[in-house]
Amino acid sequence: MTLCPPRDLPPRNTDADSHATRGDGTARKALAASCAVTAVAFVALVGCGSAPDAPAANSSQVRLFEEAYNGITRYYIEPVQPAALAMAGLGSLAKIDAGLSVERAGDQIILHDATAATRFSAPNAQDTQGWAALTDAVMTTARGRSAIVAALSSSSLDQNMLEGTMGMLDRFSHYMGPEIARERRASREGFGGIGVSLDTEGADVRIAEVLPDTPAALAGLRVDDIIVAIDGVDTATLPREEAVQRLRGPADSIVTLALARAGLPERLRVAMQRALIVPSTVTLKEGYGVAHLRLTSFNQQTAQSLADLLRQAHREMGSALHGIILDLRGNPGGLLDQSVEAASLFLDGVPVTSTVGRVPESIQYFTAPHREVERLPLVVLVNGGSASASEVVAAALQDTGRAVVVGSASYGKGTVQNVQRMPNDGEITVTWSRLITPGGYILHEHGVVPTVCTANVTDGAGGVSSALSHSTNALSAGLGQARAGLDDAGWRKLRELCPGQRDDHEIEVQAARRLLADPVLYARALGTAPGVARPMTTARMIR
Repeated sequence: MTLCPPRDLPPRNTDADSHATRGDGTARKALAASCAVTAVAFVALVGCGSAPDAPAANSSQVRLFEEAYNGITRYYIEPVQPAALAMAGLGSLAKIDAGLSVERAGDQIILHDATAATRFSAPNAQDTQGWAALTDAVMTTARGRSAIVAALSSSSLDQNMLEGTMGMLDRFSHYMGPEIARERRASREGFGGIGVSLDTEGADVRIAEVLPDTPAALAGLRVDDIIVAIDGVDTATLPREEAVQRLRGPADSIVTLALARAGLPERLRVAMQRALIVPSTVTLKEGYGVAHLRLTSFNQQTAQSLADLLRQAHREMGSALHGIILDLRGNPGGLLDQSVEAASLFLDGVPVTSTVGRVPESIQYFTAPHREVERLPLVVLVNGGSASASEVVAAALQDTGRAVVVGSASYGKGTVQNVQRMPNDGEITVTWSRLITPGGYILHEHGVVPTVCTANVTDGAGGVSSALSHSTNALSAGLGQARAGLDDAGWRKLRELCPGQRDDHEIEVQAARRLLADPVLYARALGTAPGVARPMTTARMIR
């Protein structure tokens, strides 16, 4: 299950997608799809000449579009037909070459170019396989009619078609080609590697970071070491992307590096065993009697890392630890299950979130289990860059009265995406449900509005006092109201009280520390948090 980041929020080191699944295509399906294209009636009108033969089917391409159309029609939050998806994708041909256009006329699909109109019989609107075969046939014909289309690689043309298809859906549904999809999967799920980051500037393959407790760290690699060869291949001959791929490989496999290190006259040769590397998403700062935990995204290790660092803070700070800051500013989201697990570290047996959508699998309820949880006073920081999974956590902790939320209004991305791995190793990401907070309001477009607002307040003691005083005066009457009953106008007014700001500001941390240092002030701010309303029933949401 997936919470994708908004596309106008740059991901940190991770995509916010999750639980990618490969489509259920098989060799049998591919053969059937290949055969299906022969059923696409093909007639060309080229002056007075005779119609050419139908183009041969590309079975792998037919399978790609069949699985994409299947995945979208099955999971998308609104009903959509394969016919509409295919026509939206084929409309991209006109964007590639303005001399091409595709239209539907009754039961025919017509490809126009400068000199001809080529006609294809339209399959039934629900015939996924038939529309996949037709898509392939039209694309193949367009290659023969347009030098611009012919110059594109197959993967580039597929990218254009699928982007056109996804363009008819909501803005959080999209297609990623194989190269980008592999990087996003590595960010959220981990990858076999050695645990280094490379400098992207300059000609040398230079190590910019060595992650702790990884094969690279154990082998003694250092920042500024230059990798001159990987398994005997000179890196000077490799594009940077290929160098990265050569460093990666199956966990437990062996990779051998030749390194140049400043001050050493000879190259170092190091062999190491790759391991599963999951990018770190949680950091800890200790000070002022507070554990400041910053989460940059939610991948498959986020909740465990958060739990580990909480234990570390207790171990290192002991009785001096009197409060926790959970910093979600600029966090674009990630895996839904990890956001639930992260919130559940602070919640005992209460609702965290629920999801509702068109298909039965998308209707789910998430409740924190009964177990030992962190009970120290908690402040959550959000801003206009906090989205998706980070909003799930903030809303759960705010609605249940567990934390004071400080900052500015979050982004308001409250939909869940299903990520499906395609036969070409790319991915389609399809919105399939909406999120409801424990307080009973829909998260999408509304987001989390802080109880203590720091928007447009200057840093420093004066700004902190101003922000905290607002939480107990007339402003708090607006920020502290229950949200489940608000209509659109009410939500607009609420967000106007504390507009979202993308940048981090020190005042947010200063206000959090002040709250955690003063139990009376903290209790007062917690008491003005929105009350928990009766959760909305899914019957009101299913469309």
